[in-house]
Amino acid sequence: MLTMSTDRQAPGWFYIDLNKQKLGPFSPEEFKSFANQEIIKSETLVWSSGYADWIPASEINGLISSEAAPLPVKSPVPEQEPVATGSAVEEGAVEEMKPRKGSYIFPRVMIGVILSLVLAGIAAFGLLVAELPWFIAGIVFVIGAALSVVSALVSYRKERYELHGGTVVCHRGGLVSDQTTELEIRNITHVKVKLPWLRYKLFGVGSVLIESAGNAKPVVLRMIRQPEEMYAGMAERMKRNGYALSKEQLMHEESPARIGVFLECLGLTVAVGFGFFVLLAGLIAPDDGSDPVISASLGGVIALIAGVLLLSFVVLHFLDLLRRKYQVFNDAVVYTEGFLTRQNAFIPYENIADAATKRTFIDQVLGLYDVLISCQGSASEIKFRRLQHGPQLSGSIDRLVLEAGNKKAALKAKAQSESAVGNQQSLRRAEPDMVAPSQAWIADLKMNAARVLVPYTLLFPLVPLWVVAMIQSGIKLMATSYAVRPGTIRHSYRFLTTNDREFAYDKITGLVIKENLWDKMFGTVTLKFWSIGSGESLELAHISKSQVDFDSVKQQIGIPAASPQPYEVDARCGIVGWVRARCLRLAFAALVILGLVVVGWQASDPVYSGLALLPAVLCVVGLVHDLLLYRRQRLRFHDHHVEAEQGVITRLRYYARYSNVKKATMVRYPGGDEGSLQVFVAGEQLVGQQTQKSRQKGSKGVPVPCSFKAGFLPQIEEKAQILDDILCGRIDPALETTPADPLPVVTETKRGVGNSVVGTLLWSIIVFPLAVLLPFTLPWSIWATKKWRYRVDAGRAMASWGILFKKRTSILLDRIDSLKQEQGPLNKIFKNGNVSIMTAGSSKPDLVLYGALDSQTLYQEIRERSQGG
Repeated sequence: MLTMSTDRQAPGWFYIDLNKQKLGPFSPEEFKSFANQEIIKSETLVWSSGYADWIPASEINGLISSEAAPLPVKSPVPEQEPVATGSAVEEGAVEEMKPRKGSYIFPRVMIGVILSLVLAGIAAFGLLVAELPWFIAGIVFVIGAALSVVSALVSYRKERYELHGGTVVCHRGGLVSDQTTELEIRNITHVKVKLPWLRYKLFGVGSVLIESAGNAKPVVLRMIRQPEEMYAGMAERMKRNGYALSKEQLMHEESPARIGVFLECLGLTVAVGFGFFVLLAGLIAPDDGSDPVISASLGGVIALIAGVLLLSFVVLHFLDLLRRKYQVFNDAVVYTEGFLTRQNAFIPYENIADAATKRTFIDQVLGLYDVLISCQGSASEIKFRRLQHGPQLSGSIDRLVLEAGNKKAALKAKAQSESAVGNQQSLRRAEPDMVAPSQAWIADLKMNAARVLVPYTLLFPLVPLWVVAMIQSGIKLMATSYAVRPGTIRHSYRFLTTNDREFAYDKITGLVIKENLWDKMFGTVTLKFWSIGSGESLELAHISKSQVDFDSVKQQIGIPAASPQPYEVDARCGIVGWVRARCLRLAFAALVILGLVVVGWQASDPVYSGLALLPAVLCVVGLVHDLLLYRRQRLRFHDHHVEAEQGVITRLRYYARYSNVKKATMVRYPGGDEGSLQVFVAGEQLVGQQTQKSRQKGSKGVPVPCSFKAGFLPQIEEKAQILDDILCGRIDPALETTPADPLPVVTETKRGVGNSVVGTLLWSIIVFPLAVLLPFTLPWSIWATKKWRYRVDAGRAMASWGILFKKRTSILLDRIDSLKQEQGPLNKIFKNGNVSIMTAGSSKPDLVLYGALDSQTLYQEIRERSQGG
């Protein structure tokens, strides 16, 4: 039995509370008082310097018992930060680690010193020009360098990582900021270990990058000791959280083809050589009044050094490509990259979304491919380049995706059977199974030629433009094909370049059916599929309706047949309601009209009065458009999916399973109970990347959430509550559905006013004319901030705000993938914090609870209840 010591020189003591947070260090006296107050109990894990691992408090003699025994001091293990124990980590154990101090601090200090030197140089130049004492620049350098050292030390003190049974927690911060990011191991999509050449050789340190389905940026365990053991230990933890990762059967192995490596390095060498000769010509050219021999010699030396450096880069890149290896196992994709700095990574097959192959014209000539793997998460593509057997690699990955879908279905059935007899902490809605592959509808589809070509006849008067459009459309028509298979939907484009993209059914989150006047004329339709793993939706454009089995397509992506009596919400759009909903736009239009009339009256020019009619005409057109649009709108809640239909000239029909709906935002119009409801579906779309040409050029576009909005819904707050209750499984959709009883509120807090006041003042100073409006903007900012409320109940996290337009966003707790808690300078001053909530398939937080007064409680409640789901 271990004993206690009251030696005041004893190292600090730590313990892990009920929220799995490490607290400490505490003195022995404080630690003993916690035990007396039963804050620390027998099963509480405790640790102090000298112990190899965390131990239960019951093993400390005199801590839990009434004996006045001293806290033990162990000396065999030198005082240092805990390090990862690798794959030998025990189940349920909590690992905590910090970066190696020197490796973490040194580069930050050096960057700070260099920046301080640059600032000092700029200051010195300004002081010399102004004929002021130059030593002030030295003071600038000393202060900057000192701040960089202090900042690096503070950052190191706050940087620590915790690995719990089901979560990874990263704590970091700076001089005036703190941040905690937490992600669930069950949602990890990609793990990579990076071994920097010199630092790994000399100090044995590296970094481990962990990507999750709901985090745009990976959690990075920086400069930790034993990085490869940590990498292996993470795989073990993932296995205990449901991942297979056995890697028993190698299905395919591939490395970049030598001809591809040579081609890429040749292109790089040509570019480097061109730059080298341009640099050489500029350096050896003699300037006026200078010795040409000295100029040529100096220029030659500089150019030689630059050439050697650039050539070294090409050689290292060549060796890096040769060493790359990509392996597809029966339950994971593994790859290694790097020559000096090495990188090893694995992708579990459970969270692979799809694979795609791409080829340029040169690739087709040489028989090469690029394979892109998308993980669950927005646009999280990993590229394997210059492969000779790309289709085989992509096909192996596609088989993994199908097998992962079968595993997911089996686990889901098991979970549903267990939940029927067990208790669940969070609320969930049961969903039907996907269609079995043996019962799937399959088809090979092409674009309808008339639908593609005939609309361009309108350009015939502009002959050159018409010719170009017809050629492009003809190529697109011939080069594009679609395939519906038992487990996937494929889009192929093959002309001078090749682009094959494939979505697995279980990763598809929504379906949009698009039909306009041209489609009605030619009997065609466009199907757009949203995916949780790709930022770019997959479209089957302009296909004949007669060739599509719509019911089968919907059932294969998990959307069952329509309910016989769904709950339907009809829009109520009248002139009075429209004026209330568009009051801000109408007020702006009235100001424009008034301004034009006044200017026209003062200038005695009737043209201005005529221009004043334009905003009025636009308002009338908007009224007519909205009356037509919303009276044709449909919103239906079926037993297992939501359906929306909207549009006037172009009709859009949206379908999404309840399990793929991640949040909803309600807006209530002023002066009534009507409002809009926006439903967000897992996944994102890239806006601004609409053409095949833009994709080939690498255009990324802007990621926006997959969503649809229904407007002018009566009793909007009740309708939003009904949707949340349906998603939670508390009620079933029916003709006369009403909301369930409200769930008990777990915690509720307000938003801090101080942050908003300071922000308003800063903007008024930066954009100086806004300072004139401070008597109006400052009270409005305070009033608007006081309207914010953050609330957590048994099933949801919510934020509500708004003065004229009342708004509320809610996210189901079981949809949450990761959390982040942070405090900036203003948060620290006004004693509040920000909590960011992320769900799978998002490139940025789905909901940020800014300036929450009780951010710690808010974070803890969301954390516990979302993990409980």
